[in-house]
Formats: sequence, C-alpha cells, structure tokens
Amino acid sequence: MTYHAGFSLFRASDPDGSIPCAIWYPTDEPARVLRQGIYDFNVVRNGAIASGQHPLIMMSHGSGGTRFGHCKTAEFLAQKGYIVVAPEHPFNNFFDDSGSGSASVYSARSRHVKAALDTVLVEGKWADSIDPTRIAVFGFSLGGFTALTCVGARPYVDGLRHHLRLNREFDATFCGYEVIVRDGFAESYLPTTPDPRYKACIALAPVSGGLFTQESLQDVEVPVLLFRAERDMVLRNPFHADEIRQNLPQGCAYHVTAKAGHFSYLSPVRDEARAALGELANDMPGFDRVAVHDDMHHKIVDFLHKALS
Repeated sequence: MTYHAGFSLFRASDPDGSIPCAIWYPTDEPARVLRQGIYDFNVVRNGAIASGQHPLIMMSHGSGGTRFGHCKTAEFLAQKGYIVVAPEHPFNNFFDDSGSGSASVYSARSRHVKAALDTVLVEGKWADSIDPTRIAVFGFSLGGFTALTCVGARPYVDGLRHHLRLNREFDATFCGYEVIVRDGFAESYLPTTPDPRYKACIALAPVSGGLFTQESLQDVEVPVLLFRAERDMVLRNPFHADEIRQNLPQGCAYHVTAKAGHFSYLSPVRDEARAALGELANDMPGFDRVAVHDDMHHKIVDFLHKALS
C-alpha cells in the first residue's frame, strides 16, 4: 500500500541535552511542497498518521550533518508505510560541531538514537502506531558507524590506532582527523549503547578504519545492508565499508554505488542551493543523484521487507 508522507518535529531528552528530532510517517492526507532550509519536502506537516501499526526506522546523520540530510529517503520510506525518526546529534551537527571527532561524540551517538527511540515508543501520539517488533536503524558515514554500534558492534580503538600508523598515505582524509585518539582516549574499546530492539541495520558509506574487526563485530546478529560509494575520497576503499563487509560474521547485503562520491548519499537539494554546497550537493559528471537514490530506495525497502518480516 502506498501513502503520502507526514512530517513533524519533537525533542528527546538525553544527558547531552534536548535533542531535536524529525519524524516522517505514513498518512492518508494529500501532501504538498514544504520549503525546509535547502530542501523541498513533499509532506503533510503534522498530518494524521495512517491507521495500524507501522515498522520504525531510526536514522543517524553523518558528522556535521542534520536531521534533514536524508529527508527524501525518509519521505520514500514513509510513503511505503514506515515511520522514520532522525535525531540531530548534539555537538556533532551543522549548527554545533564542537565535538566533531571526539571520543565522547563517537561514544554517545548510539545513546542519542536510543533516547529518540525511547521517546517515540512512550509518547501516545506515536507509540500506538509503531510495531515494536519491527525496528531498524539506518546511518550514513559516522551515522553508519552509529547504526552498527546500535546493533552490537564494539569499536576497537586499538585497531584504529594501528590503521592510523599504517595507512595515513592511503586513507589520508580520515586519518588526518585523528578521531577518538586525539583527545587522549586510552582504552582498547569505545563504550557505546547497543539495543536489542533493532532487528536490522543499514549503513551507507560507514566509518571503520580499523574500528570494526571480526572480533568487534561478533555480536552483530541482525541482517545488515551496506552501501559503498565507488569514488569515495573521504573514506577510502578498502578501509571502511569493505572492511566491515569482510568482517561481519554472518555476511551482509552489499552494494557499490557506481560513480558515487562520499556525499552522494545525501538527499538532493533545491537547484539554487547547489552551487554554495560544493561536493555536499554536487556529483561527478554522469552521476544522477535523483535516479541513483530512487534505485537505492527500492533496494532499502526490499531489504527491510525481508529483514523485518
């Protein structure tokens, strides 16, 4: 059954403060164009949610991103009957990126997602419309890292240290950030907040760089869908998505997006906004972000249908 996309905003409570969240959901009311920053949404603002219980997708944005970065993916999922919740990670978003790369941010992200999940599962407005047995987590870049930690991956910081020593020349952009270790984090594993309520995981261009070894992924038991950008200059192959693919104990579904750059997984923006956004909104010649996202969205829905059935 096909719906229109409803859209609303709410806040979740976390030790890092009040977390702004966006929620998309299926509705029977007709959608209209809503200008939201650099995006044109096609939604019903605060519309009535369609009857029944719907599967829920928790969505984690990349470092320095926003809760709206994958809005068109969220819209598509809502049209297919899914509820999508996207928290804006404190201290690692477009408006306040003061914690970028820190151990505390890497550690807290899965807790932020849990805070948003807890909120929608207890709020009467949404709780009765969510099927609590069909919950998945989705993430892009550092959000892909976050999604994996949500389903039980344990980031192995000693593996990251080894990667930084060996591969600065070959994975230069990522290694240059000196994430986690630059502020003196000394433990072998980074503490995170896994949650058994997630039944599937989707990660687009996820961060690894030695963080996700076979041992650190051994507790991941849910189905995983991975996407790798063929021309990713931020997270260089084979040190991230492909490393995760090789180390997942039960394997995964895996797609390489031809001609895609790292940021090609972000939702398309309005044409007049593209020039000012550089590689965030503009792709290499021959890459059609709208068409590629349409294909990706169908792959995601096929995966979710099987994983959450």
